[in-house]
Formats: sequence, C-alpha cells, structure tokens
Amino acid sequence: MTEQELCEEFGRFGPLASVKIMWPRSQEERLRRRNCGFVAFMNRKDGERAIKTLNGTEVMGFEMKMGWGKAVPIPPHPVYIPPAMVELTLPPPPSGLPFNAQPKEGGRPLPPSHTPQFDKILSSAVVKVVIPTERNLLSLIHRMIEFVVREGPMFEAMIMNRELNNPMFRFLFENQSPAHVYYRWRLFSILQGDHPNKWRTQEFRMFKGGSLWKPPPMNPYLQGMPEELVEKASASPLPEEPKKGALSDNQRDKLEDVLRNLTPERTAIAEAMIYCMEHAEAAQEIVDCIAESLSIVQTPLHKKVARLYLISDILHNCSVRVANASFFRKG
Repeated sequence: MTEQELCEEFGRFGPLASVKIMWPRSQEERLRRRNCGFVAFMNRKDGERAIKTLNGTEVMGFEMKMGWGKAVPIPPHPVYIPPAMVELTLPPPPSGLPFNAQPKEGGRPLPPSHTPQFDKILSSAVVKVVIPTERNLLSLIHRMIEFVVREGPMFEAMIMNRELNNPMFRFLFENQSPAHVYYRWRLFSILQGDHPNKWRTQEFRMFKGGSLWKPPPMNPYLQGMPEELVEKASASPLPEEPKKGALSDNQRDKLEDVLRNLTPERTAIAEAMIYCMEHAEAAQEIVDCIAESLSIVQTPLHKKVARLYLISDILHNCSVRVANASFFRKG
C-alpha cells in the first residue's frame, strides 16, 4: 500500500493533515511483512470515525490495526481533500453577471443589462468568494492588499498600469475570475476592520443595488467532514479498482451518460466536474471522451456549451489538492 492509497482509504472520512508510511529499513523488519504508518486528520472527529470503521478490517489483504498516536502540527491546508468535499471550495461556473454572481435560478438566459428585470436578478444573485488554492497566487494577492491598504487606490492603479501584461497580476483585471473576486472581498474585509485570519462570514452587499457577497468559511477543513458527506462516503462500497490510467466499463458508461445529459446549469456542471476529478487517474481518457463528444455535428448547441463549461471548470481546478487532478493539464 502506498501513501497515495492510504490517502484515498482514510480520506473518505475527512481531509488529511499528513500521511507517512514507515518503510522497513532492516531485513528483520522486511521479514515481518507488516508496515506502520501515521495518518493525521485535520479534525479529531474524522479520525475517530476512521478508527471506528476501519480498525480490524482487511484492506488489500492486510488487517488494519489502529490506535492513537501523538499530536502533530496541523498545516494551514490539507495534504488530501476528499472528492466529496471539493465542491464546498470550488468556484461556481461562469454566470455572465458582474463578479460572476450566481443568480437564484441558474441556466436561464439573462435579460438585457440596465433593465428592471436584469437589476432584479443582479440584486438577488450571490457572489461566492473562494480562497485560491495556488499558494503563490494567494501570497501575491495578500501582499498586494497590504500595500493598497497602506498606500491607497493610487498604488493599485500604478501596479495595474505597470503589470498590464504580467499573467501573475491577471486577478487585477479579470473582474469575473475567482482570484479577482477573492481579492476584492479580502481588500474590503480588511478595510472594514476584519482580522486577516478571522473575518465575518455573514452575507453582505458591497455595492448599492449590487449582488450579495458570501465570504468563504474560515478554514472549513478544520471543522471536519460534514455528516451528510461522511454518510455518503461510508455507505458507498469502494469501487473495483480499474487498471491505472483507465476507466472501468461502468465508469466509462457513466461518463458518457453524464456528458449526454449535461446542461449549462451550475449544479449539473459542478457534479460533472467532481465526477471527472474523482477519476483523475484516467484524465487522458476523460479528455478524449469530452473532445469526442464535442466533435459530433448533430449535438445541440446548448449541450456543447455545457461541455465547454465543464472543460473550463476542470482546467480551472487542476491545481486543487485532489489526487491526480494535475493530470488534466497534460490531457
């Protein structure tokens, strides 16, 4: 069993802070044919569930014997996030509204801007703030905010003029991107007196007549796996493992069914993207399947648009710390 397989086995119960296998060093240890490992959860409650469920069970032909170890430092970000939890921290699909605000009734065409109907949809929509998972980008955003708070809006204007063609500063220009939404909320939050590590999480209206803004939860991984997600993960038996880099026949049929029935609605796109992320070890086959579905001339336009949204979501979330998610970059 590898550390990645440990992550997938124990990660069903919650996000993991660290995973380490103590590989045998001496011949005597090798002859025992039993290794020790350490798995730390971000939340103790998830660890208790894992011990209760897995202790004494057989995994890959070996009996699992578990007990509590000493406490270890908890990192700011998990080394493994269960696929069931990924949706909680993913940005929503493109909506066409300012700051990518999500209308209450997604999937419907937007009325022309500057009309009463458009203003009504805009004011009831919600801007979902998502913390970027890319560490370098997050550090740059925080550093930028420090200077803007200290030097004022002229500093922001100066940087925008100087870094116009720098891809690292795209978050200043792409107003509907998740990074810009986070930057704009974080700057507003700090200017309103919030602490960098502790902020108000209630929805609020940043602009008069604008959409509601929904701040991100404060490190949701420290709160443990939501009960409904744990029950879903525990109730589902582990699927038969296909060979590495390929989908099983059932998984392939499921993917084709998902693509066939995909609509441009937010929830449908999110569910399809999560399914792809959960099977990221077969990224190349998934990419080929999506590309093939786009090449069919008879496919209705709205279904092709939905599949393009799916591609956009997958590419945007390649950096998420989910097993094999980065494989999609190579596809």
